[in-house]
Amino acid sequence: RPNVGKSTLLNRLLDQERSIVTPAPGTTRDAVDAELERDGHRFRLVDTAGIRRKGKTKLLAEKLSVIQARKHLERSDVALLMIDAVEGVSALDTHIGGYAHEGRRSVVVVVNKWDAIQKCPTTTQDYTQTIRRRMKYLDYAPIVFISAQKGQRLGKLLGTIVEVAAARQYRV
Repeated sequence: RPNVGKSTLLNRLLDQERSIVTPAPGTTRDAVDAELERDGHRFRLVDTAGIRRKGKTKLLAEKLSVIQARKHLERSDVALLMIDAVEGVSALDTHIGGYAHEGRRSVVVVVNKWDAIQKCPTTTQDYTQTIRRRMKYLDYAPIVFISAQKGQRLGKLLGTIVEVAAARQYRV
């Protein structure tokens, strides 16, 4: 969804400003493709516009951006479902997760802005339980807690993506 840190994550992973980042939601309209090579693995990253609810997209350009984002999701091997840790799991997050699940995409749930959360010993566990309860259909999806802005746990995120992509190739 808009303003969860997708562009910030792309910029941080690439270590360059490829996507425009502003506090205003809806800044990204055109998808930004980028190649990343880390630890012998190649990634094709696509920063898309945030998917909004149908009633919230008024401009034609926004509607087209949402359609493009859905198409990129359908073509992905591994989709990152980004959740804003401060705002929590929204109805829109669950809806977008449903798109990925119905499309049989492999999913990694990425909880961004984790640095902005006041934590106690059970915060991560509580947050994980909330995600699992709200998105039962994504019970297979790993959850990674990051701060894109501060670059925290991005190595763990990339490692998780590699594991999920490998599992996707596994045939029973």
